[in-house]
Amino acid sequence: MKDRLARAEIVRLDGQVAGLEYGTIWVKTEGSQYGVTKGLLRSFRFQVNGTSVVLYSPESAIPFYRKVELPLANGDDVCLAIASEALDGQHLVYGLRHAADPHVYIAFAAGSLEFQPDRQMYYLPRLPRFWGKSRWRQASRFGIAAAMAFCVFRYLAHGERGEDGLSTYVVMNSIVALALAAYLLTIVYGSLRWRLNLPTPRQRNLLAVLHVLEVSDTGKICAV
Repeated sequence: MKDRLARAEIVRLDGQVAGLEYGTIWVKTEGSQYGVTKGLLRSFRFQVNGTSVVLYSPESAIPFYRKVELPLANGDDVCLAIASEALDGQHLVYGLRHAADPHVYIAFAAGSLEFQPDRQMYYLPRLPRFWGKSRWRQASRFGIAAAMAFCVFRYLAHGERGEDGLSTYVVMNSIVALALAAYLLTIVYGSLRWRLNLPTPRQRNLLAVLHVLEVSDTGKICAV
């Protein structure tokens, strides 16, 4: 199955919403199997032209994304960007356009499902983890954590002998500074690739979603 899912493409599906069912699912919001941080995703399961699909969007505690009310009801005319291959009989929805709404809804927060290997979601095409301002909010939180670490290391080094204290302080702060620099470089690298039209694999998947939904103005994107 994983080979079939790994060859999946992002394709278009047009039609009316039927059999809409709403539910929720708890997901880990960090990659470690020992992580305890969890968030709640909403699941919208429905059919369009006889094809079963599922759309995930944030409910609460999903980092950097907030709950958005989706324009979705039975009988609505929609245009979807979905995975060409189904998992458990349902195709994952990457993007949604509603005939009566100027926005395009992109399911970035569904990336939280990557930490659920039993569902094999991570074999399907993946989108960037963050979009727009959420990327820089993430960077600012990381910077605040680094500043707090600098203060803690300064406190721990206080009272030690001059050479030993300075050495401990410098070494620990250097480690944090390198981690922060590497993290920021990753964000800047992704931003430059996007702006220079040299997309990363995940950014190419996003471009495929926009192409399928015929979106030329990224200002219309609503990240969910």
